[in-house]
Amino acid sequence: MSEKPVIEVVGLTKRFKGLTAVNDVSFSVRKGGITGMIGPNGAGKSTTFNMICGYYPPTEGKIYYNGEDITNKRAYEYTNMKIARTFQIMKPLKNLTVLDNVIASAYFGHAAAKSKEEATERAIEILKFTGLYEKRHVLSKEMGTPDQKRLEMARALATKPEVLFLDENMAGLNPTETAEAIELIRKINQSGVTILLIEHIMQAVVSLCEKVIVLHHGEKIAEGTPEEVMNDPYVMEVYLGKKAEDKQEKEEA
Repeated sequence: MSEKPVIEVVGLTKRFKGLTAVNDVSFSVRKGGITGMIGPNGAGKSTTFNMICGYYPPTEGKIYYNGEDITNKRAYEYTNMKIARTFQIMKPLKNLTVLDNVIASAYFGHAAAKSKEEATERAIEILKFTGLYEKRHVLSKEMGTPDQKRLEMARALATKPEVLFLDENMAGLNPTETAEAIELIRKINQSGVTILLIEHIMQAVVSLCEKVIVLHHGEKIAEGTPEEVMNDPYVMEVYLGKKAEDKQEKEEA
């Protein structure tokens, strides 16, 4: 008997003043796995993410978490449900140190720290886990993009989530930094955290994800393993474009 999915969305639709940004999207996320969401710019990925994370109420459709309907839950309720997320545009507490950023996050969620000692102990443990311990006294605004993205994950982990949503955590990273980010995400997953990620870097998607959902013009056009999705003719057309195909046909003619 297959295990009930940790996250399940059914018929998710979002309209903004008549514009349909997401239309009838359904998929599930397996507990303990890493699921990816890909698609060209404007495909509806972030809108879908924001609905699942409680930032936008869906126009239609349902969101289930461990079988419970959470469609109308608000974003601030999510840490109490053991769900955390990162943001594509990092928003650390810029005038605080790396350590204090993570300490602040440890006071939120279902396992909120009851004292400064507990919050500090948890923050130090997470900074060691994420490779930021040596920079714990650096002001977050003085760090580069790779470290700020790491800090974004560390802050999310401080709430002790069982599910983590990652929004383009590898955007703007060079190949070495990307490889390091992939390893950290894999380590987070191996610690027992289920992950749903939006990512443009296909190397990361193929390396990490057991299942990939492809959106285009707000609709799901494919779902499967990275290999299945990458070999789907329609997905290839969406990513490579008709022009490449037309050029090839002209050359063959």
